Amino acid sequence: MSLSPPVAVLIATRDREALLTARSLPSVLAQSHQPDVVTIVNDGRPFTSELRRELTSSSSNAEVVLLCNRRAPGVAGAWNTGLAHLWGQGHRGFIAILDDDDEWDHEHLQANATAVTQPGINVVVSGLRMAVAGAEQPRPLIQTLTERDFLIGNPGWQGSNTFVTLPLLAAVGGFREGLQSLNDRDLALRLLRNPQTRWALVERWTATWHRDTPSSLSLPDSPAKLSGLRWFWQIYASEMTVREEEEFFSRAERLFAIPRHRIVEGTIDRSPNHRALGDLDVDADQ
Repeated sequence: MSLSPPVAVLIATRDREALLTARSLPSVLAQSHQPDVVTIVNDGRPFTSELRRELTSSSSNAEVVLLCNRRAPGVAGAWNTGLAHLWGQGHRGFIAILDDDDEWDHEHLQANATAVTQPGINVVVSGLRMAVAGAEQPRPLIQTLTERDFLIGNPGWQGSNTFVTLPLLAAVGGFREGLQSLNDRDLALRLLRNPQTRWALVERWTATWHRDTPSSLSLPDSPAKLSGLRWFWQIYASEMTVREEEEFFSRAERLFAIPRHRIVEGTIDRSPNHRALGDLDVDADQ
């Protein structure tokens, strides 16, 4: 039984086949209500024929589509590849994103779809618990969505609990390609500033973020996290108050072991950018 409104699942993956096949994809295929399609975008080494068969031979009713990233290398380009493909296929419902190392509870999709009870709701955010070494870490549920919170940090809206309509994602230009990390905060800011956005919350935990996965973009002092912080500062620094600026740098050092001077004095690589999804040219199954 598929969901109403229509839901497409989007997974970007990079060289983590074991987690994709043992954790993230099985949690999608075990959903109490199945999505219309599951789109997996590979941003890493080519899938083997055996892996392709394994990924697409599920007993689930949901169609599994495999794509290669045809945009800028990185998770943002991979997500945009999937969004453009779904747009070209005529999907205009919700996009439910899942990182390849995270997992959903059995009723995640149903809980999010059920929250779309009022006309015009186009963003739903449910509780994303945090786990380290398999142990859940204390974390409060989001109580509201305020753009100022995302200038400082992230109160709990990340990739794996993103549930947004594709037309709204298209309206804000999709993901900012070249931004190696902090994609969630950048997208949240652009969505919350869009006058079309109407959001709702699911006030319970429905998904798990595994923060300690090797090669995770959230690992302390990782090159991706440093690059993301530098570019986020470059883009949004002029909007921060003195207090917000202090909290931004304090959080970066506390959580990611990256002090202020490495962010503001570091070398900036090429500029991240985002374009309207209507401009993206992505073919079907690769």
